[in-house]
Amino acid sequence: MKPGMWWKGSGSVAPSNVEDGFEEIHEERRGLSRWIRKHPVISSVSITFLILGLIAVIVVPITCSIHGCPPKKQERIENPLYDGAPFRLVVAFSNLDVDVADLVPKILQSYTSRVRMLLSNIQILEAVDEVILNAVISEIKKRTDIELLVRDFVLRAPTSVTEAISYGGSRRRLQQTSSDVGLNDPLLSRAYWFNKINVTGAWQLLGVNMSNPQQQLSDVVIAVTDSGANVTHPDLLGSFWNNPDEIDGDLADNDNNIFIDDFYGACFSTSQCSPTYSGNNASTCGIGRNTSSWNNIVDRVLHGTRIAGVIGAQPNNGIGIAGVAPCLRQMILKVTDETFNPTNPPYAFSDVVRAVDYAYGKGARIFSMSFGPNAKSSFTAFNKPGLDAAAFAYKTLFTKYNNALFVAAAGNEWTSLDTWRDANYTYPPCMVTTPNVLCVGGTTVNDTIFYAYLRNQDVGTNYGPNTVDMSAPGMDIFTTDQAYNFSSGQVEPTYISISGTSFSTPMVAAAAGLVLTALGGQSRATSSTPAIVKNLLVTNGDLLPSLQGRFRSGRRLNVGNAVAAALVTAQTNRTVVKRTSAFESVNTSVAFQGWEYTWWNGTYLDSPFDAADKSYNFVDFYVRNQPTSNFNVFRYSNSSYKMMATTMARIDTPGFYSIQYQASGISSRRWQLTVGENPLVWGEGANDTVGTVELIFPEPGFYEMTLWMFPENSSSLINFSWLTPLTPTTWSSPSFCWVLHSNPPSSRYYDPNIAAKPALWHVVWNEAASWSTFDTSNRGYFELNKSPLLYRGMQTTVTELSFANGTELRNALYGTGGSPSNNQTVVYGYARANLKPMTFSSGISFRLQGPHTRLYINDQLVFDFQHDSQVMTVSPCVTLQANLTHEVVFYFAARVDASNPVGLMWANCTGTEGITGTSSSYISLSNSLATNFFWAPTSIADLPRGFRCDAWPINFTNPLVNPTPAFGTPAALTWVYPRDCPASYRNGSECKMQTKLKDLFPNVTWTVWSIRCYTYYAGSLNKGITGALVPSGIISQNLAGVRVYYQGGSVFGSSFAPVNTRFPAGVYQLYVIEWTAINSQWNLLASQMVYDGATGAGSPVLTTNSTLMILPPAANATLSWREVTSA
Repeated sequence: MKPGMWWKGSGSVAPSNVEDGFEEIHEERRGLSRWIRKHPVISSVSITFLILGLIAVIVVPITCSIHGCPPKKQERIENPLYDGAPFRLVVAFSNLDVDVADLVPKILQSYTSRVRMLLSNIQILEAVDEVILNAVISEIKKRTDIELLVRDFVLRAPTSVTEAISYGGSRRRLQQTSSDVGLNDPLLSRAYWFNKINVTGAWQLLGVNMSNPQQQLSDVVIAVTDSGANVTHPDLLGSFWNNPDEIDGDLADNDNNIFIDDFYGACFSTSQCSPTYSGNNASTCGIGRNTSSWNNIVDRVLHGTRIAGVIGAQPNNGIGIAGVAPCLRQMILKVTDETFNPTNPPYAFSDVVRAVDYAYGKGARIFSMSFGPNAKSSFTAFNKPGLDAAAFAYKTLFTKYNNALFVAAAGNEWTSLDTWRDANYTYPPCMVTTPNVLCVGGTTVNDTIFYAYLRNQDVGTNYGPNTVDMSAPGMDIFTTDQAYNFSSGQVEPTYISISGTSFSTPMVAAAAGLVLTALGGQSRATSSTPAIVKNLLVTNGDLLPSLQGRFRSGRRLNVGNAVAAALVTAQTNRTVVKRTSAFESVNTSVAFQGWEYTWWNGTYLDSPFDAADKSYNFVDFYVRNQPTSNFNVFRYSNSSYKMMATTMARIDTPGFYSIQYQASGISSRRWQLTVGENPLVWGEGANDTVGTVELIFPEPGFYEMTLWMFPENSSSLINFSWLTPLTPTTWSSPSFCWVLHSNPPSSRYYDPNIAAKPALWHVVWNEAASWSTFDTSNRGYFELNKSPLLYRGMQTTVTELSFANGTELRNALYGTGGSPSNNQTVVYGYARANLKPMTFSSGISFRLQGPHTRLYINDQLVFDFQHDSQVMTVSPCVTLQANLTHEVVFYFAARVDASNPVGLMWANCTGTEGITGTSSSYISLSNSLATNFFWAPTSIADLPRGFRCDAWPINFTNPLVNPTPAFGTPAALTWVYPRDCPASYRNGSECKMQTKLKDLFPNVTWTVWSIRCYTYYAGSLNKGITGALVPSGIISQNLAGVRVYYQGGSVFGSSFAPVNTRFPAGVYQLYVIEWTAINSQWNLLASQMVYDGATGAGSPVLTTNSTLMILPPAANATLSWREVTSA
């Protein structure tokens, strides 16, 4: 008998040395006989009814189990994953002494049986029918020590795709020939994936005997939980694990684990192989060379046979192909039951549990799992309870066998698993949140994501940048198979080209086996090993642009690279850090030393860290001038918060580094540090207070570091010390943490760049009566509300952005003596300007003043400040790239009746910290401004008036996703309103902003065209409201670089223009209107028009205003056209 498993119950055949454990039920005789003798009639009737009742209780369930009973509505199965599942439950208790069999009511015990996994204390109980199973579940639910209780459920293999997207025909027989350099397998050239993932590179590094690559290299076993395998396929001979405690073919259970001749593995499915199923004979379920001849256990669906070829097809044998890890061995764990569904059999969880326990007990530490739910049909509210139960069940299983790595398929339904995650769904086992699960997607021969359109539907790998870890080839995978030969009348070994993540998964599992071999083999595996192996595989794949945003790593498997990194880890006990990007400070527009912090609020769950966890709500984002990696001061600190801190570590000297953490007030399960692409796995002996990891930084540069943390309380702190090549014996806290921003200044929307840029701030704001929105409980307000469309109460421009108190601020915004409406006292919004191109002789320190402020440069948060009593703060010393028109946006909230100063100033600085805020070095930015989208000419006397308009024919087929040509693109048609206004558009000396091209250019025959008109406007849209009539097209309107209106496709226009405008005399904002028409009939029948102050047909049409609308001289082009008769 297997030492890790024992069973109990009516349907089990227990070994003679195991007691069945049931107590004998004795009749309670005390006083009963005397009563019967005194009441013979009553006792006879009572006994008769008792016997009939017992017969009903016993016979009815048995009859139902054999012949079937009518379904009862109250017994309706609510979890679709139960469909086809055995009548079993899987349970585990925190009290290891609890036996589930003892919890079954005695009257039902003869209808149940159970088996127990002593390695994990998981127990499986089977009942003869649903009624009894539910009764047992109800009884167990009364306990408070339950770790796991799940009714058995089934998953299935993802649908595989064959001929429709394969290379030519789908199957090839043994006699076909081709060649591959170094190996004599004639069909290996068909298996493009073999060279794509650099298999032989890994073999050479590991010292594989190239003349006999199947020579066993280590003790590593890849356990395959699937449909079995054709053990007689010539290309699979020698690839299977040999049970060292079993003699193959002697028809005996040599290792006393139930199974006879389990030399290659065993079957755990079907009623025959269930130790809890009535009438079973599980001893006949071993899998060896010839066991199928007497137990009829074979791979009926060939899914497992195809997987076996990917893992271990024998190289250099003159036939077929070569697998990824023929130098290792694969264990057959048959967990599919083809009894009721021979084409897509179920994978029952209880069978997987037994298989994992068997393989783990035999030493296996790598598992390949190519099954899961259907990502399209299962994503419903009706299915969610079942999916949640399945996810928790697999999480419990993987946690209990935590020294093993479980490689799982992402599925083939061309579905975003991030969408599942965002809706709080889990796709098991791939998305199970334990560190020893690796989720694998699929790619093609061209290193693109696996996708095809087949039988009127999308098929292909499921994907998700936050859910699917990495990828491996999954389309057109040439591998081992078998087929019926109609000529000979025999089933023959063949090969097939087939697609699906079912075959990506065993590639990665086999690669994991080679990596584990490089690390010393499975006998040395600890609870840290799965994460180390996963990390090596994920971070050492080939980084491919086509996979960015599709998979977490954006990488496709490269076995050679992973093994090379594993060998370095084995030889040095160090992890090679992979850079996430090629950041260099010289290429960044904004840089300063510090960390960026993001905070969420929610309920802590003991699960992996997830930035997009929908159960947590965003609270705040800020930066700290923190050049070291010490964390002992937090803005938020109770247990309801989650924090992510990120920085770029500047490594000037490559080589050996060590990191040691010292923590207090926080469990090590509540935080995680990632360096580069590597989530750090701390060395043996790490605990809640201290731990060390050894790293290698292979090249100089910037490496991203991210600390995830769930603080437990205000005393939680973590400090990281380093040993570096320059300080190899002294722990220190180097100041090498940087915030780098590589994006250039925003161009926002179009600017013709034909007018001088004025030195001013564009200020837009709203009003409020209460300060509560901006108090210290809501520090992240402006991060959540950055969009300029949210601020439209009023707009103006100012030349200085420094106000000594609320009164000065009010006068600058409303004019001297002006004030907010309705006696409101709070103003909040933003001030925007651009720096003119210049060189910087040093860093820049910004001084922020105001009770609630936030400063962005080129959309990079530089600093924020919020305090009811302090009057200022200073930013870190910021480095700005020379000769860029940096965009500066200062968000503010302030009381116009307060004495607090409000504003922004700057000063030169050196080092990492800004200079003290009281320094006289701080000066106005005004002399350095040149703000886009505004013009302040010294005189307007001779300037042209109105709108300049240009038009272009458009050749693309979907104008809804293409912009109007950029400013400077030569126009096919040009005109100026009101100068060239058709008579029907005139309103006195002005012109209505509407256009039917044939009114201007009668010969135009374009089908699709785009128009842009622009002016510099001292006013704004009436009441901030606009609309448009643009049949079959799109329109947008932009004021001062902000898109204040858009209409097109299914998007109906909404107005976001400022409601009130108060510009100083001589200041004009750029106003741009763009529209695209896509039907030539509208050129004949109607005009595209823009409304002012209202929306919809019949509204006032926007009209030129020669007093308020001006143009630079360069815009005053003559009425012109070219090539107007062709598109």
